Amino acid sequence: MIRIAFLCSGGGGNLRFVAEVIRLGLLPAQLVSVITDRECLANRFAREHALPSHVIDFSESGQATLASLLDEVRPDLVITNIHRIIVPAVVDAFAGRLLNLHYSLLPAYGAMIGTRPVAAALEAGSPFIGVTAHLVDAGVDTGRPLVQAAIPVTPADTVASVMDIVFRAGCHSLLNAILLHAKAVAAPCAAYSIHGRQIFVNPDLELDRRLIDAAMWQRIADYPPQQIEGVAPGKSS
Repeated sequence: MIRIAFLCSGGGGNLRFVAEVIRLGLLPAQLVSVITDRECLANRFAREHALPSHVIDFSESGQATLASLLDEVRPDLVITNIHRIIVPAVVDAFAGRLLNLHYSLLPAYGAMIGTRPVAAALEAGSPFIGVTAHLVDAGVDTGRPLVQAAIPVTPADTVASVMDIVFRAGCHSLLNAILLHAKAVAAPCAAYSIHGRQIFVNPDLELDRRLIDAAMWQRIADYPPQQIEGVAPGKSS
């Protein structure tokens, strides 16, 4: 059983995806902590699903609390989908266990958050956009990539039109990276379709993707039933 802690800043879409694949039996894992830097949809989801959750100060001095909370829950993996820099002391203490998801094919467009790397790639006329699940090191988006997904660009693409494809490709890549970290056996590069667009994931793992169906994505998208004022619903991490 993989013990996973999540660090989040916003909508918690990746958190909800991981919770769903655990529920469906695709990932032998337990969510042991959700730690956020603000009140947001991610910690609301954690409370509503009886997951241990904390809102803490992510300033350099405040991250001593982060280290203490992580020490308490003993995670095998910490997913760092938070819009904060993790301080060197925490990176060193949890080296090899910190996993981030970035919306570009790193090293391109590193050090950008949210949808900005997607916008930058489209503005530059890149023929591919993509996602990278990578280990966290002392730099910003410089850790070793574990899984990448490449998405061919069409002339009509905009950030708004491609972000759900990017989000879903990121979820698939994050799941593959978690399983790889747990020593699962990787398969060669694979291609599969999201919204009719072929994406290419390397490395890929053998999963029963019939369970990751339209109903599952709809359950993720439908959260929350009512929006928190000032917090946009949807698919941010």
